[in-house]
Amino acid sequence: MSSPSDSSPSDTSVSQWIVTLIPTLIIGAVYLIAFIAVRKFQKRVYQPRVEVETVPKDLKPDDSPKGAFAWLTHLLKKPASFIIQETGADGYFFLRFLFRLFAVLALGILVTWPILFAVNATGGNGQVGFNLISYSNVNNKWRFLAHIFVSWIFFGSIIFLIYREIVYYTTFRHVLQTTPLYDSLLSSRTLLLTEIPKNLYDEEELRKLFPPARNIWYGRDYKDLQKDVKERTKLAGKYEGALNKVIAKSVKLRNKLQKKNKPLPEPANELNKYLKDGKKRPTHRLKFLIGKKVDTLDYGVERLGELNEKIAKAQEEHKTNEQVPAVFLEFPTQLELQKAYQAVPYNPELKGVKRFTGLSPDDVIWENLSLTAGKRRVKKIIASTILTLMIVFWCIPVAVVGAISNINLLTDKVHFLRFILKLPSFLMGLITGLLPVVALAVLMMFVPIFIKKMGSISGCITVQQIEGYCQSWFYAFIVVNSFIVITLTSAAASSVTSIIKDPPSALSLLASRLPKASNFYVSYFCLAGLAGPSSMLLQVVALILAQFLGKILDSTPRAKWNRWNNLGSPAWSTTYPSYELYAVIALSYAIIAPVIIGFASVTFLLFYFAFLYVLVYVNAPNKNDARGRNYPRALLELYTGLYLAEVCLICMFVFGKNWVAVALEAVIGAVTLVSHLYIKYTFLPLFDIVPISAIKYASGDTTYTYPIHDQGRKEIKTEGINYWDGGNELGVEELPPTIKTDRQGSETTATGAESSKVGGAESDVSEKPHSDEEVVEGHKSAAAAVVGAPAKGVSWLTRFFHPKKETFDLIRTDMPNAYYNYIEYNPEFLKTAYDDPAVTDDEPHIWVPKDDLGLSTIEKNKALENGVDVSDENAGFDEKHSVEYTGPPPSYEEALRV
Repeated sequence: MSSPSDSSPSDTSVSQWIVTLIPTLIIGAVYLIAFIAVRKFQKRVYQPRVEVETVPKDLKPDDSPKGAFAWLTHLLKKPASFIIQETGADGYFFLRFLFRLFAVLALGILVTWPILFAVNATGGNGQVGFNLISYSNVNNKWRFLAHIFVSWIFFGSIIFLIYREIVYYTTFRHVLQTTPLYDSLLSSRTLLLTEIPKNLYDEEELRKLFPPARNIWYGRDYKDLQKDVKERTKLAGKYEGALNKVIAKSVKLRNKLQKKNKPLPEPANELNKYLKDGKKRPTHRLKFLIGKKVDTLDYGVERLGELNEKIAKAQEEHKTNEQVPAVFLEFPTQLELQKAYQAVPYNPELKGVKRFTGLSPDDVIWENLSLTAGKRRVKKIIASTILTLMIVFWCIPVAVVGAISNINLLTDKVHFLRFILKLPSFLMGLITGLLPVVALAVLMMFVPIFIKKMGSISGCITVQQIEGYCQSWFYAFIVVNSFIVITLTSAAASSVTSIIKDPPSALSLLASRLPKASNFYVSYFCLAGLAGPSSMLLQVVALILAQFLGKILDSTPRAKWNRWNNLGSPAWSTTYPSYELYAVIALSYAIIAPVIIGFASVTFLLFYFAFLYVLVYVNAPNKNDARGRNYPRALLELYTGLYLAEVCLICMFVFGKNWVAVALEAVIGAVTLVSHLYIKYTFLPLFDIVPISAIKYASGDTTYTYPIHDQGRKEIKTEGINYWDGGNELGVEELPPTIKTDRQGSETTATGAESSKVGGAESDVSEKPHSDEEVVEGHKSAAAAVVGAPAKGVSWLTRFFHPKKETFDLIRTDMPNAYYNYIEYNPEFLKTAYDDPAVTDDEPHIWVPKDDLGLSTIEKNKALENGVDVSDENAGFDEKHSVEYTGPPPSYEEALRV
């Protein structure tokens, strides 16, 4: 180990922390005070879920209380059913992720601090500042036994947390899927098969394998149609923007001339008179820079008319397009779907076929359906290679950031940096503490966009797959470049001078200096934990857009409508990795620098409070409902933090030639590896299936029970084999009576052949799940009371340490009332539900404001002659001659969820 003389007299760990703490504390306090002050005066920004009329009833929470922190106490008192209802399963599990990490780190404080602080502080290695209570201050190798046994306890608690949460998630997922709402969703009853053999292109052959299938949609090659639809969509946006601009410009010009008593353009309804006799008409190029320049208004209506005619003809003849190796099968019930889904791997004819369920039409990456197994494999290898190279070469700029955190220790050899030593301690702390954190954040901004693009290139079939792909790769990226590289370069930078003087001491120096790299992350957690949550609450960008930029940028009725009515949604694929990184840092340094888990636990708690408010009152649930699938992925990725922590400890023991410690620490490493393999082997097959017994039990069949002992693992194989031994010939079970709606929103109760009108748009019943599905409103089903009563007298402590005591029935009581509504779909919608969107894409409806000059009427009639729909309904000009809307856009329909 290093001697006392190795400690640097210019230790800046405390000054780094203070210099980072003070400004971030001030910034955080200012943001929080501002949020409290303006929250109730800017409801569209701070509680749009309450304020915006187009938000569905089941997504409208109650108004938040007025007190400064009453919103927090109000939300903390809410039951799990409220959180699930308002945030969806995805939001609920992310909140659970934050709170569980806070809880386990708080437990880690109780375990590590009393023991390791005492052992480290009296270690006799002459360190100061935060290094006094870190691993680097220990000079007696036998003292490291304390670190080893504490690591066993702490790492073991993390492993147990991962196990019990994945058990909980698996049961929760099965409960969720068997609620009447999710059970009857079209996405829960539809099976996608890709890479199917050629003989299954014949529908009769396919139906021999899946007789219960009701509707079948084959994937087809629509490249030309997709290209035309894309061109039409882009041109419609350009034409609408140009037409809005010239009409608004004309109205304002006439008003300006009237105020100045100047001659007015005549005739008043001739557009060119307001555009310098047509010289200022809007134009654009057909190709970037080199394309032909055309008049946007004239070319727009002519080309849109041509495209409308061409696309309509292609859509009518779409079934003549060449088939691709993908097919969607709709089953009458989720029960029949799950039987088929579980059976696919056990049929030799379907070997190599990929299967998917739980996906809505909006969730499909249509252009990737045509890929064969070989093409998909090649594309995946190419994308993985590109991302791997990106991660490796990104280390170079990130390494520079890591060196900055210890730049004061490089001055012995890099002479031109010696001026830094003359800087005041405040500036020194700023350079080594705050500057690297900010630089790191800037470097990471655009990475997820590129990863998602690679996910599409790699052949991902669904948006959910791309999101999972992004979550895993972005996590790998930030762990390597925001943690491993930063840590190693920081430790190396602080040791470079001593290593040059005494090369044989390199390993022991790195062992002693590696814990000091944690000082950077103390500043990192200060910045994240104090400024991050308050910044999230204040939403400075949203506030500025609402008050200033939005009014300047939004010049059309549609832009203004969208600004007001469209709510943001969380991007879980990039949100999870950011907080997983915090967990990895905390776990990796929990033993060698235990002070860091105190800062990490506070960070997780504060972010939990902020996200609780934002997910309930601000953000809408993501339209691509993953049913919380990001959660178990994030839990399994926490093993990275355990491996890094254990490898780091083992390496430092090796550097110090402490072989007893190496052997003992290897024990928990082996336990971690075995538990990781066991959890993946046991639970991964369970996430996308629903046990047949669970579906029947939830529907009221008391001859079945939920298989809590293995959560359906053995049943999957049995049901899969039985399907091909006659199970696919079983009769179809009918759904109970439902309330259904047509495309206009009228509702009917349907029982057999009889139907009668009930309710209407003002019905008070809860409406739909948090997914992008075309659903209808329903009523409370008797199925809610069919399942057995929850186990009585099971304390939260018992449920925590015995996760399977958290039974199917107990979790079912947490489901919101809205989830006990059945769904029935309009038959017309079902005919094309899983056709490529290009096949069902409607003609664009151009929206312009109505003006008193008659310009909009003239342009509307001109467009109509070319077969283009232009409407000036529900839009006009206010008394200040600014564009405004008075109702929804043309052909607007309330959100249809599939």
